[in-house]
Amino acid sequence: MAIAVFVLCLAAGAVDAVIPAKEYKATTLLLAAPRGANSAQYISAIQIIIPQFEIEATSNYVVTKAHSTVPARYRKTDVTITAVGDAGSNSLTISATSQDPHAAQAYADAASTALIGLAKQQVKSFMTLDQLGTALLPTSPDNPRKTVLVAAFVFGVIAAVFAALASASIRRRFRQVDEVHDRVGMPVLAEVPRVKDSSIRPADIFWGDGAPGGLEAFQELRSSLLLMFPGVHPILAVTSCDEGEGKSSVAANLAWALASSSLPVVAMDCDLRRPTLHTMFGAPIVPGVSDYAASGMDNLVFATLNPNLGVISAGIPDRHPADIVSADVPQLLASLQIAGKSVVLDCPPITGVAETMILSVRADAVVLVVDAHRFDPERLERSVARLEAAGATVAGVVLNRVRRGNHTPYGSYGTYRTVPENNGATPLAKVFRSVRSR
Repeated sequence: MAIAVFVLCLAAGAVDAVIPAKEYKATTLLLAAPRGANSAQYISAIQIIIPQFEIEATSNYVVTKAHSTVPARYRKTDVTITAVGDAGSNSLTISATSQDPHAAQAYADAASTALIGLAKQQVKSFMTLDQLGTALLPTSPDNPRKTVLVAAFVFGVIAAVFAALASASIRRRFRQVDEVHDRVGMPVLAEVPRVKDSSIRPADIFWGDGAPGGLEAFQELRSSLLLMFPGVHPILAVTSCDEGEGKSSVAANLAWALASSSLPVVAMDCDLRRPTLHTMFGAPIVPGVSDYAASGMDNLVFATLNPNLGVISAGIPDRHPADIVSADVPQLLASLQIAGKSVVLDCPPITGVAETMILSVRADAVVLVVDAHRFDPERLERSVARLEAAGATVAGVVLNRVRRGNHTPYGSYGTYRTVPENNGATPLAKVFRSVRSR
């Protein structure tokens, strides 16, 4: 890829260097001088006049006058006239640029003559404007293409470096599954594709067409975990190596996927520092985990659109999150298991948070979420080592935000998604309107 990008840039530079026509520039110098015995008093006036003549040199009057005085054979030639004044030296440089060097020379002299004539009409009383020699015939083009080739070469090298880095990044993404297995000896339970709409909710994925690839990924994750815990109601902790890797989204969708298989499930937001689950399910933030000691379990579970899924929000902690997790969460989990509920815990990231290890040990298995775009094998290895050292059982890794092509998953089962019926569940159309309005 790097070689291809380099060759493409170099070829584009070569084309740009060869195809454009050569242009020639002829220049001539005009000098303004004060007139008369009291010439010194006119110096400042000339310095003011020079910028004005710089504008007049490209005016329609001068260009038309020059066009009428050049030889007839040059009158259909495209020529550009420019002027640069220097008030400090009372000089004015007039240039003419054309693909024909002789035309450029003729127009430079003709424009100078026209401007001198204009000066005689306007400022003859105190200054003279004279041409210091005729314009020389240009022998080399004014737009040498060697510079373009050099620039194309340099740009090609830079682009090739970036292409090599991008190619290495793409290849690394394909190797991530094998690298996870080689570095930590664990399977990749699912690869969740990147979703463009970050506000998409579980109901949109499982009942709508928000993310077909995401639906298949979470179904795969559910199947992998149910095979590990057949016939029981497991407690599953979902965490990540660092913040911002999408562990709350994975926890919410995993809970919905488990509930879709008729399992009674409770999604519990144990990230008391940055709670998120309540927004994904449209639940109030209070009461929640932080309120268990005061209100008990029955008042904490909020019903969701999925009749088999409830959610317990984080609540507003009145003491350190680690103290709440240590004192209240074990009792809350015991009550949920007695009630025959499977539990999905949305845990804080591993890095820099005390309560994550407490929750991981209480769970039957830990699902570690890794952002595929920020995949760091060494950081993953350290996180797994910390979990295992604390006595937690790590089920595997979920690669999140994986880039995939825009394609419909095999089979396209979206048309068969229905809302589970449970004691007069809300009609499907009404559920969809509710989901969209939230």
